[in-house]
Amino acid sequence: MPAKGVGAAPRKPRRRGRRYHHVPAEEVRSVALELVRRARGPFASQRVLVRAVRRRLRADDPLAALGGPRLRRLLITTPGVRVDVEFAERSALGPLTRCPVCGSEVVPIRNKTLDAAAVTLGFRCPTCGYWTHRRRRVPVRYTFRASADGRRAGAPTG
Repeated sequence: MPAKGVGAAPRKPRRRGRRYHHVPAEEVRSVALELVRRARGPFASQRVLVRAVRRRLRADDPLAALGGPRLRRLLITTPGVRVDVEFAERSALGPLTRCPVCGSEVVPIRNKTLDAAAVTLGFRCPTCGYWTHRRRRVPVRYTFRASADGRRAGAPTG
């Protein structure tokens, strides 16, 4: 029995082609905006909208990849799309540094006490309007709809 690698034909290296392709942000925005405007009602969840946008993108590019968090972050700043967020309250989960809705940095909501000490009451996001207090507000459902006035929606509801 020959030793391993002796007398055997050399192995060909496996070449894997690209399995996915990141779609540019503007293309994702335009497809999602078109779908949201043409819908008869709001998209009831992020998952439903992601599937619809992915299907439309893959008609042109079969390797197109898109995830829910990226689509949500893009649509929060897209004029003409309103993103409504439902929240559930949880006990404090540790320090909050990033917004759970859009991923940008949060700023503290502070107040001064009678003895002039500063107290942090909660946190807010300057980008999307998310806010929380001691009992952490955690997003549980996103609803996407066309905004009537064509402008970006204000703060998420909940």
